[in-house]
Amino acid sequence: MHLFFKKFFAFLTALSLIPFLSVAGICEPNIPSKTSENPLVPIQIKGDAVEYFQTERKAVGTGHVTIDYEGARLSADKITVYMDTKIAVAEGHVKLEQEGTIFTGERAEFDFGKKIGHVSKMTAEIDKSLYGKAQRVEKVSENHYRMVDGYVSTCCGDNPFYKVVAHEVDFYPNDKVVARNALLYVKNVPIIFIPYFVVYFLDFDRFPVQLIPGKNSEWGAFLLSKWRYHLVERPDLQSKGNVLLDYRQKRGFAGGVENFYRGDKIGHGTAKIYYANDNNPPADADSDRYRAQWRHQSKIGKSTTFTAEINKLSDKDFIKDFFFREEYERDVFPDNYVSIVTSKPEYSLSILDRERLDDFFTVVERSPEVRFDTHTQRFADTPFYLRQEVQFSNLNKEFVSRDSTLNAVRLDTNHTVSYAGHVGHFSVVPRIGTRQTYYSKNLEKERDVVRSVFDPGLDVSTHFYKTYDVYLHSYGFDYNQIRHIFAPTASYNYRHNPTVSRTTLPQFDSIDAIDKQNFIRFSFENRFQTKEHRGSDNLAAREIARIIPFFDMDLHTGRLDNVGVEAELRPYSWLGIESDASFNTKTGHFETANFDVYLKKDNYKLAVGQRYIQDDSTQLTAQLEWQINKEWGIKLYERFEFETNESEEFEVTVSKLIEDCVIADFTYNNRDGSGHSFFVMFRLKNFPENSFNLKQKYIHPKESLVPPTEAVPGESLKP
Repeated sequence: MHLFFKKFFAFLTALSLIPFLSVAGICEPNIPSKTSENPLVPIQIKGDAVEYFQTERKAVGTGHVTIDYEGARLSADKITVYMDTKIAVAEGHVKLEQEGTIFTGERAEFDFGKKIGHVSKMTAEIDKSLYGKAQRVEKVSENHYRMVDGYVSTCCGDNPFYKVVAHEVDFYPNDKVVARNALLYVKNVPIIFIPYFVVYFLDFDRFPVQLIPGKNSEWGAFLLSKWRYHLVERPDLQSKGNVLLDYRQKRGFAGGVENFYRGDKIGHGTAKIYYANDNNPPADADSDRYRAQWRHQSKIGKSTTFTAEINKLSDKDFIKDFFFREEYERDVFPDNYVSIVTSKPEYSLSILDRERLDDFFTVVERSPEVRFDTHTQRFADTPFYLRQEVQFSNLNKEFVSRDSTLNAVRLDTNHTVSYAGHVGHFSVVPRIGTRQTYYSKNLEKERDVVRSVFDPGLDVSTHFYKTYDVYLHSYGFDYNQIRHIFAPTASYNYRHNPTVSRTTLPQFDSIDAIDKQNFIRFSFENRFQTKEHRGSDNLAAREIARIIPFFDMDLHTGRLDNVGVEAELRPYSWLGIESDASFNTKTGHFETANFDVYLKKDNYKLAVGQRYIQDDSTQLTAQLEWQINKEWGIKLYERFEFETNESEEFEVTVSKLIEDCVIADFTYNNRDGSGHSFFVMFRLKNFPENSFNLKQKYIHPKESLVPPTEAVPGESLKP
């Protein structure tokens, strides 16, 4: 829509320049306008015949008349320019072509003295994405235009699948579009009356009204809706959001507001509130259920960042019951904290305050926690380096199931000195560290406990490489030499028994669990690279494999420990294979094993992953997306648990592109414990954003490497 009005404004601007132009025809010379005071470069009017009438002070072009100006072409059967009154009239098959956009109309007239004008019976096609039609378009003022008796749509044609119709649509270049008493039509049937409708050009990424009808076992029949609004929309400050109005047959009505803001001076954040008068609440919850959330981040100076998150819930199951897919699967326990972090090249300083607001969660309160870290600093020009960590914490662990609390004041200091040396081709880094931790009390409530830890160690690493003259140009491969890089490392880590046993200390985090150690960690990184053709002659490097076996040698027991391997294979640019596994030498079994294959080729995408946890779970997750043709797409998702030999979740989405304009997603889901669900989503092909995140998707161990997972017509959904 931004392009639509921006380019229409360019159309009227082109018309506004006509009185200041020269005219030229087949037989007539260029004649400058005597009323022109504009220093713009002249634009010629070309046509089968162009005449200049000195007495009437006008220029008339007839027969395939065109004006070319700064990449725009205006054409009509006839164009008349009145020099004295500053009125220009284009008649018959009026057409403007500009950067792939085409405006057509029957008649265009503009009064440059009053700076008002109109185009009659206008039709517009903007980059094959937005279309509009109106009986008349007027320029009300310099930055205000009005479409009279018209509509806008992302569907092309004289009878679009949907359109927003209003008697008057006001649009302001580079700002917004406003319609009052508008109607949304679908197949010429009025669906929704919108008394006040506003769209800002900076934020037209999805349709302002979204409706999700459906049915599932937990909610019964339901209708979810989001109505977009804007409070402020400026380049330096934005405040926008959605009004949520929902109905669930088994739960009742619910609603709320989610606001998103961003400003150059105030930072950015989110504020949400949602209330449900639940007809079927859990046994430990009231019918009045709610959530309130505030998240904020802003800069305090160049190096300091302020971050805050506040969550207040009526009960522990609220997010699970109403926002399972959108939030609960990602974050089971909402956090409450305020943080200030200063980060500079020499050091970082952070202040954290974390509190428990809801007594149905177990939380370690840190009120406050102050941490100061110096990055590894070099002593003058010597090969010695120092790193320091100091952390003060006022800790209080609040439990759900009991009235007692666990609290202590802790001061932890950690200092490490290292030496960067070389022996031949080997990098040798000896280090020595000492850690002192003060506790105001231990588990026996004894006061003033100090634990001391001594941490010496040694890191040794090197790397070798060799290039092999291997050329492979069959079976789809394009390998031009293969380079093998081998980088072995060994790290010796020793720690004597701490002066205070961890079993006597309150356990808040990993600092309290520190124990003795004496092991060597070995890692052997292997990377394989090749060069592939990019274009006709250019060769570009690409990594085709990365394999890292590793293990620890426990010097206390003489036994291998923490044995594992990580592997990434990219035999083709469209195919990826990843795997990692850890082996327990005590039991002789694998503790964990993950395997993932994903590919994206032509009109389909496939992702398959297996997750294994010893004595707990062996789960297979698969997702197939197939764009059958231009109109139809399908996505299949399956999560199967082999330990129980049952499907944990199955989902299928069938997508239909309607009249090359609207995408309809029909989704069926069956999740263990929640039963069956069915819902329908409608998205615009050219603006396919949908803020609802109800559909399931394959989660990759390294999400950033996964191709988009929405195999539906049009673009992929964003979160």
